[in-house]
Amino acid sequence: MAATEKPLAGKRIVLTRPPEQAPTLFRALNDAGATVILFPCIEFAAPEDWTPLDFALSRLNEFHWIAFTSQNAVRFFRERQRELDSMRSAPPPRLPKVAALGAATAEVAAKEGCAPDFVASAARSGQEFVAAFAPLARGQKVLLPQSDRAGDRVSAALGEAGAIVTSVVAYRTGVPQSIDNEALARIQRDGADLIFFSSPSAFRNFAETVGKIAMMQLAKHSALGAIGPTTAGAIRDAGAPVAFESPQPGVTAIVKAMEEYFSERGRAKARP
Repeated sequence: MAATEKPLAGKRIVLTRPPEQAPTLFRALNDAGATVILFPCIEFAAPEDWTPLDFALSRLNEFHWIAFTSQNAVRFFRERQRELDSMRSAPPPRLPKVAALGAATAEVAAKEGCAPDFVASAARSGQEFVAAFAPLARGQKVLLPQSDRAGDRVSAALGEAGAIVTSVVAYRTGVPQSIDNEALARIQRDGADLIFFSSPSAFRNFAETVGKIAMMQLAKHSALGAIGPTTAGAIRDAGAPVAFESPQPGVTAIVKAMEEYFSERGRAKARP
């Protein structure tokens, strides 16, 4: 396919994901013709205190379900589980049933050796996950590994639905220790056709990095895209417009949503 035939040819798209989570989307956008700028605004790390998660891992056989609402929850949970299992002399505890929010999280869970028994495939937020999972969770003991910034909305909603929930911090979400000043200067100087955010934290960190006034100026000339309703809500709460929300968090859905956005914008400009 010639470059001019590619659906995102000539589009400058900023990705705010961490480098280790950006390659697949980077390649897909590049294949679609986009010029991609990586500007990580978020990073993930182990909890400062493993004790709550370790205690939960020591009694896994007491839970009916583990509910994963993000890919990082799966990765950090399984990594810590493997570390502890390697130090055991006895067989590891039985793994409960697994529930996952979205196909992308389910895919990571399967790769990590805990294929989901239930996938809320259409869910894009914790609220939508709870609505789908609640009938199975009622009266069940559910372990919910989360980020330190996740809050208690999912836990509380599952509790209201009748689940007995144990929420533990499996990883920390924070600002990168170093910022790519060259990429930042490029974005501030030239703008972008689209800046894509994969989480509320990524957007907030980006806004804090560039400053509120500069953020609003960028929003006038660069479309802001969100991976789902929770991230879109964070952008709107800051007073900035959201150009589009991806209907699903997977790479294919994200790229298609971007293509449709630019296609529709092109048609709008062409109208008399």
